[in-house]
Amino acid sequence: MAQDKIKINGVEIYQPDEGLQWNFETTFSAGSTRTQSGKGRFTPLFTVEQLTYTATDIPVAEASKILKMVAKGRHFSLHYFSVYTGKWQTGSFYVGQGDITIKTIKDNDETLQTLSFKMTGDDPI
Repeated sequence: MAQDKIKINGVEIYQPDEGLQWNFETTFSAGSTRTQSGKGRFTPLFTVEQLTYTATDIPVAEASKILKMVAKGRHFSLHYFSVYTGKWQTGSFYVGQGDITIKTIKDNDETLQTLSFKMTGDDPI
């Protein structure tokens, strides 16, 4: 059986180091708070998946291809492994911020040390 690969908008991308870091984030109602004694009174609204993509020594051309798909806060389709469902699936995600460390800036020999960004799912789990 063929191994699934991470894809953005149906395009296989440069695969991250050792897979994706999987996180989740729950949003609570505005009235959620703690009492003076410290007891929490929280009303959860929804929880979304977040995946952190990190690649080291990624070629600039590959990083540019990925950035053109995820930068600017636009929604994109991500094919990924969900720990929550325990299977590969495709969902709608967006990126709000990313980090790049440039390794060298020699003319015609530019290389990146790391490319990293957090993708947040549009739909609740």
